[in-house]
Amino acid sequence: MVFDAHIHLYPPEVCSNPTAWAEARSESYWSSCVAPPEGPQLQAWANIDRLLWDMDAAGVEKCVVLGWYWENHDTCSENIRWQIEWVRQHPDRLIAYAPFNARGRDRALDELKYAFDSGLSGIGELNPPAQGYAYDDPFLFKAIELAENYGNPINFHVTDPNSRDYPGKIDTPFESLLAIAVEHPNASIIFAHLGGMMHLEKLQNLSNVFLDTAAIPLLYSSEIYRKAIDRIGVDRILFGTDYPLRTFPKRQRGPSFALHLESIGQSGLRADELQRILADNFKRLHP
Repeated sequence: MVFDAHIHLYPPEVCSNPTAWAEARSESYWSSCVAPPEGPQLQAWANIDRLLWDMDAAGVEKCVVLGWYWENHDTCSENIRWQIEWVRQHPDRLIAYAPFNARGRDRALDELKYAFDSGLSGIGELNPPAQGYAYDDPFLFKAIELAENYGNPINFHVTDPNSRDYPGKIDTPFESLLAIAVEHPNASIIFAHLGGMMHLEKLQNLSNVFLDTAAIPLLYSSEIYRKAIDRIGVDRILFGTDYPLRTFPKRQRGPSFALHLESIGQSGLRADELQRILADNFKRLHP
């Protein structure tokens, strides 16, 4: 049994013309990531039917559909409506985390409570530098506290400053992320992309912090899984793909879970370690 803690999904009207959709909502950062005018085109697209088909083909039981780190509160609200509908249609296969922008202030907090009450199960993916607010924004802290009260995790995008360049790469300061985890010890916090492999030893004693493996094959060789385990422990790592991103650009033309499972399965990890990363750790967050 496999659980994917980190995917993204968009409705057909977004996939069909992402540039025009983004321009109408002043979401230039998202557009630069998914449809850059030059450079590598890593984004693939999938509708809900394709997602479910790919999950079945690869033996993925459930996925967490993360919201994007939108620049505008109204786009967060729109994204939340998509997610609520998807989770209502497929509650046995999909979990969703709500997008959030602290610049929406009280409206954003009200929307987040509505999302939780409507069946969403977390916050994220958050990326304050891309969204126009600071990591110590009081409304971000209020959102984390709200999630904590509901028992819902929070996912933060984290960038390794030493990894290869890719469309939309932006620095995420480790010390700011660490401060959030320290100041909210009762909140379950996920640092995406193996926490950028930054100072993982400083996270060892923070039992509320998890890492996910989203997009890792795009950034590192498979030895990175062992390095992460050695630094933070196998019980703190969640399998994630960043589906439908083409994280194997030389081999991959469309969305795929199977290539990720093949990659981590051939990385030299023991069977019990794979069991924890692919399933057991996820079930601790979403029993």
